[in-house]
Amino acid sequence: MLTNFNLLVHISNIGFFTAWIGTMIGILLCFITTDNGRRFKGTVLGFLGGLMLAIICFDLIPEAFENGNAYIATIGIFIGLITALLIDSGVSYLNFGNSYGEKKRYLKVALFMAIGSGIHNIPAGIALGSLLNISYTRGLQLAIALLLHGIPEGLTLGMYLKEGEAKIYTIIFFSIFTSIPMGIGALMGGILNSVSPIIICISLSFAAGLILYTVCKEIIPESIGLWRGRLSASGTVLGIIVGKIFVSIMH
Repeated sequence: MLTNFNLLVHISNIGFFTAWIGTMIGILLCFITTDNGRRFKGTVLGFLGGLMLAIICFDLIPEAFENGNAYIATIGIFIGLITALLIDSGVSYLNFGNSYGEKKRYLKVALFMAIGSGIHNIPAGIALGSLLNISYTRGLQLAIALLLHGIPEGLTLGMYLKEGEAKIYTIIFFSIFTSIPMGIGALMGGILNSVSPIIICISLSFAAGLILYTVCKEIIPESIGLWRGRLSASGTVLGIIVGKIFVSIMH
């Protein structure tokens, strides 16, 4: 029994650190950049918006359809959209303090991305935990793939935390907040070995709806607002192309 317990703790730790390392790499890549010009920010945000659109349209939604069906996935997307609307309305009334001023919206978007990424990490963790229990080598291979998969989400999260001038403890909190669900999911996968595909379908489609709202309402409009030239739109198109290539490689 002790051996089994230690194995489950080990699987859960692998799930957590897989998500955390990928997220932190993405966040750190944002913070080491020094160019703060509007053209640079607009182009980068456009690229990240396109990247997230590609991950949603070519990864999350198709995988949700495969685990369930079009009707269930559509319901999950709408639930995610409604949840995003409710959170958006609630966060809009939060008092971030006068010192934040215009940075309030950046922190709000970071919150959206953290919630969406965390929900997305639950089914990913379940798959990882199940595979680790069946084949440790194949499980580690999936962990590497999931780690790389988390870098784009970390990039987007880091961009908004940077613009919101988040403190180091806030950055650590957000990175842990998005990673704990994968650790929990891995633990569930290690215990159950298999989870209903319908649950995975709803989880993936819910996360897709939540993140899609954020991309369409905040990220892409923000990139155009920062730089109305061709580069912001080109960055979005390039992000979609790179995202599609990335998803193809990961699968």
